[in-house]
Amino acid sequence: MRVRNLLRTAASMTALSFAAAAVPASAQDMPGKAVQITVENLTSGQPFSPSFFSTRAADGAPLFVLDQQATDQLVSVAEGGNIGGFSGQAARDMGMTIGDAALAIHTLPGQTRSTVIHVDAAHPLVDGVWMLGNTNDGFSGIAGFDAYALGAPETVELRAYDAGSEVNSEKKGFLGALGEGNMRDPENSVITMHPGIRGDADAPASWQWDVNAPVARITFTPLTIAGS
Repeated sequence: MRVRNLLRTAASMTALSFAAAAVPASAQDMPGKAVQITVENLTSGQPFSPSFFSTRAADGAPLFVLDQQATDQLVSVAEGGNIGGFSGQAARDMGMTIGDAALAIHTLPGQTRSTVIHVDAAHPLVDGVWMLGNTNDGFSGIAGFDAYALGAPETVELRAYDAGSEVNSEKKGFLGALGEGNMRDPENSVITMHPGIRGDADAPASWQWDVNAPVARITFTPLTIAGS
């Protein structure tokens, strides 16, 4: 199994081994391939919101693009951990621009969460996003992973992004993690690498992470069909 850094900061591939799991019985009639997605939170002070994953064609629109403006759905995730916009879009577009979609619950620091998604020749690419819960508009995720081509488990290391939708004031009223996150200070910028937590306002320094290192590790594992 290969290990890749999404931004190619890793100097080499790292071999890992995972046992293939069986596809749930309810999923065996789905077309294409079943792939287990496992998210690991590598931070010590950033809980991840519920994560949203979907599959698309190579020429389809990804959930996010660096240096471009975030969509309204992504802003909802990055500012409040609300995956409802993406989930609703998937319900409308399933079988067309979106092949399949899957959700996973919150992933606290040090935890892992897994879900299963289906890819096929028409929708081979997987995108996924979740909020860094102790930020103004920070998120992480992946865009354009070819899960249909998988022959073995593969792990990707993911960095933190800033949606550019809200100023990183780190003040109590703008941080959902403190229970007072309904205020907004629009920035109207584009998606960039996240600069991290300054720790000089209401966001404590303990929420910081190494901005030059991954905040998450995501593993894609092709699943065998039960009884095959």
